[in-house]
Amino acid sequence: MEFLLAVQFLTKIPVTVRGSVDEKRMARSMAFFSLVGLLLGACAAALHALASYVFAPPVCNLVALAFLIVITGNLHGDGLMDAADGLFSGRPRERMLEIMRDSRVGSHGVTAGVLVVLAKFVLLGQMPAAMQGVALILATTLGRWSQVYGAAFYPYARPTGGTGGFTAHVGFREMFYNSLTVVLLTLYLLRFHGLILLIAVLAGTALLEWYVARKIGGITGDTLGAASECIEVLTLAVLLVIFTKSDLIIINTSILQEVLKWVPNFIK
Repeated sequence: MEFLLAVQFLTKIPVTVRGSVDEKRMARSMAFFSLVGLLLGACAAALHALASYVFAPPVCNLVALAFLIVITGNLHGDGLMDAADGLFSGRPRERMLEIMRDSRVGSHGVTAGVLVVLAKFVLLGQMPAAMQGVALILATTLGRWSQVYGAAFYPYARPTGGTGGFTAHVGFREMFYNSLTVVLLTLYLLRFHGLILLIAVLAGTALLEWYVARKIGGITGDTLGAASECIEVLTLAVLLVIFTKSDLIIINTSILQEVLKWVPNFIK
């Protein structure tokens, strides 16, 4: 039930959730955010692999990134743009929150959205083709983990509530399950190199969420979406360094095949 609720919230996949849904159930569903990110990344990696039989690597990267935007309804991209408009507006805290709630997108938001998509495309393109699928899986998984971190450690910034008000109920349980998912996945794929990625993502997430909380007194749904997008970029940047500056490059595409076989067993 809670897993399906997480799928329904984070994607456009048509799933049916039975029973009533309140803020506490929504908060409990965040325990599965990283797992949903893993599944999204695995689907993007599979699509990337299929496209590689027909298209050149840049086209495959574009297809995979476009798939993630469509399947999520650009949920986090929209949050990124709204958050950028508010946080970089130079206005008082209350006005920042009002700007984030505005459905219109300003220059800061457009710039942030374009830069993030461009960064993902360029970083993926600079990686060895055999590693691009692994990078997609890790980026989507760790990006969703960053949302849970923000919800667990910082209060909701809007006193009157909002779409992310349920995050007030997020705590140790949700953080534990998400952290377990990302640690096992990262170490399984990267061995001890995974520690480098985990430390970088933890530091980046902590710094970003601290900055947001300092600006607006907490987090909102928009800032959590923005964090997810930024941590995806950070993940790809760190992976690019790992893949090109270490002997990890000797890993071939068989590791991706192992992951795709492992995912159904993990769900069971």
